Amino acid sequence: MTHRRSTLVLIASCLLLAASATFADYDAGAAAFRAGNFELAAAEFQKFVEERPDEPQGYHMLGRSLIFAGRPGDAVAPLRKALELNPNDVPSRVFLGRALDENEKPDECIATLNRLHIDSLPKQVQIQVYQRRGRSHAKLGNTGSAAVDFGRVADLKPSDAKARFDYGKKLQDDAQLDAAIAAFERATSMDGSRKEWKEVLVNALKIKGRRTEGEAKTVVYRGAEDVARSLVGSDSSYDNLLLLAEVQLGGKNYESAVSTLQQAISKRAGDWHAHLYLGQAYGSLERYGDAEVPLTRALELASDEDSKQIWAYLAFVFEKQKKFTEAIEAYGRAADPEGATRVRENEEIAADNKEADEHNATIEVIRTRIDEIQGELDELTGGTKEPPRR
Repeated sequence: MTHRRSTLVLIASCLLLAASATFADYDAGAAAFRAGNFELAAAEFQKFVEERPDEPQGYHMLGRSLIFAGRPGDAVAPLRKALELNPNDVPSRVFLGRALDENEKPDECIATLNRLHIDSLPKQVQIQVYQRRGRSHAKLGNTGSAAVDFGRVADLKPSDAKARFDYGKKLQDDAQLDAAIAAFERATSMDGSRKEWKEVLVNALKIKGRRTEGEAKTVVYRGAEDVARSLVGSDSSYDNLLLLAEVQLGGKNYESAVSTLQQAISKRAGDWHAHLYLGQAYGSLERYGDAEVPLTRALELASDEDSKQIWAYLAFVFEKQKKFTEAIEAYGRAADPEGATRVRENEEIAADNKEADEHNATIEVIRTRIDEIQGELDELTGGTKEPPRR
């Protein structure tokens, strides 16, 4: 073998050995990745890209390893490099979106994922992309876009109750209340064991009830009561009983509200809310005397700021009973001068009416006495109503 040929063989052997060592780094990285040792995998892939800086797959695997190692911020650069080398690298774009999402860069995440043809991706990848883009939209306050993406996730996972519930939350964030309620109802029908979902549904129905008028308002609250009763059936805690009582009041089911609130107070007597609601339930039943006791107890438990609304309802109760002095004082404590003025005017009217009633009663007594005297005269004159002859 000539010296020149020997030299060429040596060079070729060195190149093969270098290439073999380089791919050994890749294989070692892949093995570590499969074993779940992501830090080691990242180190091996880092060596690989240093030896093969033009190989996009190396940067892709380096980025993936860093994400799974909990270092999404470090994963951004190699994944960007992978896309620079291969702009059509869909997996790298998907993982770059994930790295940006986990690195709290929602605007960049959205821009990255928007370049994907999402509907052409495998179903599971579509779900992940829509979830990440939806979360990023939510972080930026793009509630409508977030709702759209979470709706697509729910449609891709039709048997997943949580996906439907999460969609409802995003709809509610976007003020699409009716659609949100429908999503919550569907989620709870799919999985009735999630008490927190029922609570969210009841509260959403409460909001709708407050915005609704007439008979439809009562219907909404009665629907909320059904869900709240189911919630109490599985967990009769004070908070759940109070929630049930609130929708019973809204649905004008006052007798049931009284019973529910008495149960709530037996569990937690030191919270003023239940005492206030009980007073309101009695007031709605026109049992104003009964309302005074729980309202007074609520005042004892509430802070000065919270007590204003209690004083306002207690003033109403006093006013209904024509306890004008107490009502005027209560409206004053409620910082409601207009209410106090109205009671003073009503008190004056009531005094005038009393005086008029007393005057009319006196006149009636006089008329009755006149009739009696006339009757006596009739008897004396033989019923002729003429003066007796002499």
